[in-house]
Amino acid sequence: MNRTAMGTAAVILAFSLASCSGSAPTRPPEDGGTYESVDDLREAVESAGLLCQELVLDTPPSKFSATSASCSEFTYLAIYTDDVHLEAQLDFWRPVGQRAINVGKNWTVVSEDPKLIQKNLGGSVLHTGP
Repeated sequence: MNRTAMGTAAVILAFSLASCSGSAPTRPPEDGGTYESVDDLREAVESAGLLCQELVLDTPPSKFSATSASCSEFTYLAIYTDDVHLEAQLDFWRPVGQRAINVGKNWTVVSEDPKLIQKNLGGSVLHTGP
């Protein structure tokens, strides 16, 4: 085999190995990361396996969020501009008893399946009620 053929074979092998290693599942960021918009958060929630067929934006958004929306009676998404607004929302929910809220760096998801959201999006689960 000549040098050109060997070099080509080496390149093909390297690309093959790189493509195999790229298919390993990645873990979500421990802190949940950030999302630019409620639409981006919706895509992530749907990728996690939670249905969100009809996203209804709140106009105006909830008191502390930059944008908020619901997917159903039991699924609510929100994006916050900073930690102060996010913490204010959590302080509001704590005595109200929202059951469980997924919390990321700049987002919250209230749903019936907080474990699914945490497993796929990361972040933490705040338990505030029964």
